[in-house]
Amino acid sequence: MKQYVLLFVACISFLGLQAQHNPTLTYNKVMDSISKNNPLPTFIVGGLNKNGFFYEYHHGNKLWEGKEPITDNHIFRIYSMTKAVTSVAAMQLVERGKITLDEPLDNLMPEMAEIPILTKDGKLVKATKSITLRQLLTHTAGFAYPFLHNGLNKFQKPADWKYQDFPRVYEAGEKWQYGTNIDWVGKIVEKISGQTLEVYFKENITGPLGMKRTFFSVPDELVSEITSFGHLKGNQFVQDKEWQYKELKTTKYEGGGGLFSTFHDYAQFIQCILNDGTLNGKHILKKETIDLMFTNNMGELFTVYDDPCLEHTYLFNMSAKNVGVNKFGLGWAVDQTGRKGIRAAGTVYWSGAACTFYSIDRKNGKAVLFFSNVLPWSNIHAESAYMKSESILYGTK
Repeated sequence: MKQYVLLFVACISFLGLQAQHNPTLTYNKVMDSISKNNPLPTFIVGGLNKNGFFYEYHHGNKLWEGKEPITDNHIFRIYSMTKAVTSVAAMQLVERGKITLDEPLDNLMPEMAEIPILTKDGKLVKATKSITLRQLLTHTAGFAYPFLHNGLNKFQKPADWKYQDFPRVYEAGEKWQYGTNIDWVGKIVEKISGQTLEVYFKENITGPLGMKRTFFSVPDELVSEITSFGHLKGNQFVQDKEWQYKELKTTKYEGGGGLFSTFHDYAQFIQCILNDGTLNGKHILKKETIDLMFTNNMGELFTVYDDPCLEHTYLFNMSAKNVGVNKFGLGWAVDQTGRKGIRAAGTVYWSGAACTFYSIDRKNGKAVLFFSNVLPWSNIHAESAYMKSESILYGTK
């Protein structure tokens, strides 16, 4: 009997050592628990380093009602994760001497410069300060999203409105406000390059990085590869096929949120950033440019909402909580303090409206990527799954 007890203890010890030397077992245990207890129908989690994935986990099917397991090559809407790609495009033009970060853009973009400012008392006034590329990339140019800004949400465009956007809500450089700033960056890239953003990306970013399923318009032959899209109803997610297949074709390339992509493709993009702008011999940015993108580029300002939209309290509260009081680099937020014991200070991060998330801890050479396709943004189920993924993949159980 004694020998059986000793054998049992030895086996337990062996399994414990195995778990210590094979963190995948620990990761899987946590992710299996999330899959079992979280109502998210489908999600993918990945931990990346300079060599690619050191861990991946897939839960659910391409179509929620189907039987084909979700893979890295199925297509998601990534919404505001488009912003990082557009920002890289702009910084390529800076490297090439086509534009500088701090020159006034009045002459290059008069259609942007002439947009009036909406004051807090509801009046439209002419701007007195010029907008720069740095301000657009840091969301300090004054543009806002109506669903996140109370004053703009109440604004009704008059019948003779001639501008290509809503009014701005601040003078350039006055405050941080999340909005259509990167859409304007996309227009700048198009004007300088003489190409549509779709073509520019393919030639200068997505093509070189092997991102073969990243585009603004989904080709007909790949529509069947789009994963289910849905929204939270009560405590469960309900599929929304109208949104799943909405606006698959476009000639309006929104640099702030128009891309479809895959887990594989966006991982290629992040891996390139971790490798200082180079991947598989393809070079898209200089190391010093990425260094600059990872630093505070908004001076004394912070990522704080000044006039939150009262009609969308849930969205605002979640947005404010996730952005936090941080700084902004060129294309993404910069976590000034880090998550204690998890990711380092200086980690950059952002997300997409349908609960896709990423963070890049360049100091430690790691990144975390999370894809789902559900609304509302950063709902408790998607957010908790992502945050737990960060906790284990950056080193804390």
